[in-house]
Amino acid sequence: MKIPYNKKGFSLIEVVIALSIAAYCMAETYSLISRGIYLQRQAISLTNAVFLAKIKLAQIDASAKLETTSAKGDIPGYIGYKYEVDVKEEELDLLKLAENSRAGKPPADILGEDANSKMSDLLKKRGQSQGSKTGGLIKIFKIRVAIIYPIGAKEETYEALTFKSSTF
Repeated sequence: MKIPYNKKGFSLIEVVIALSIAAYCMAETYSLISRGIYLQRQAISLTNAVFLAKIKLAQIDASAKLETTSAKGDIPGYIGYKYEVDVKEEELDLLKLAENSRAGKPPADILGEDANSKMSDLLKKRGQSQGSKTGGLIKIFKIRVAIIYPIGAKEETYEALTFKSSTF
């Protein structure tokens, strides 16, 4: 009578395959954890930059009188963070602003170019056939605040842009 051979345990090839699958899974897990930590640090840096830009904009807004100026420097308490501030006085054309908001269609009544408008009648009495080519120029301050912040070995920039009327 022949006794059947019962195989107990794993062969060397099965162990190698199991270990390689486990090593691959662990490497992918560590890679995901590492990437998550990197993204968390990046998010913290960007949040700090947004917070610092808000502070700079609030400082500019709190000033009694705005003037054309430019400034840059390091931010104390935040290693590697720098700021750039540009305040420029410009003229803003309301017609161009209105055209851009309507996808290239000029507004009909802002300039009195509508045939039924009172402004059109007034212009005809004065001998002018069409309204002004501008909707009105207003003076504004264009305020740009840029925060340069470190991300690992390189630097990124967060930029905030706002406008404020020069007569306020």
